[in-house]
Amino acid sequence: MRDVLLLPGVVSRRIPTRRLAVNVLQDARTAGEPVVFVHGNVSSAAFFQTTLLALPAGYRGIAMDLRGFGDTDPRPIDATRGLRDFSDDLQALADALELDQFHLVGWSMGGGVAMQYLIDHSRRLASVTLIAPVSPFGFGGTRGTDGTPLSANGAGT
Repeated sequence: MRDVLLLPGVVSRRIPTRRLAVNVLQDARTAGEPVVFVHGNVSSAAFFQTTLLALPAGYRGIAMDLRGFGDTDPRPIDATRGLRDFSDDLQALADALELDQFHLVGWSMGGGVAMQYLIDHSRRLASVTLIAPVSPFGFGGTRGTDGTPLSANGAGT
């Protein structure tokens, strides 16, 4: 992994999928219920290293680098699809790892990816945990259930 110090017990590997090669960090466990972690913007799977190591017995952690982050392929994003490129990448990773069912944890923008995945591919999910997720209406500041922008410029100021 590029310039990231891995904690003892955490391993990095690139998983080829039908969409791109996805870098994942994992703990040493090969058995147990899979828990997939999705990082926030301007971050990487490295954010979850201590969490991977702290999972209780019976679970195994998998933290993915989203496209363009960490060591995952830097493929372009189609902004007209919102977070769907990331959601579809997660689906391709679940296919490649043969995860029939898994727990999904998303932090910040990763929470938005988790919400999109829940909409698009929910049949595989045992649970979803959101940690300070991005607004489902996007990065610009919004209010209300309809996503009314806080400002005309969409910057939230």
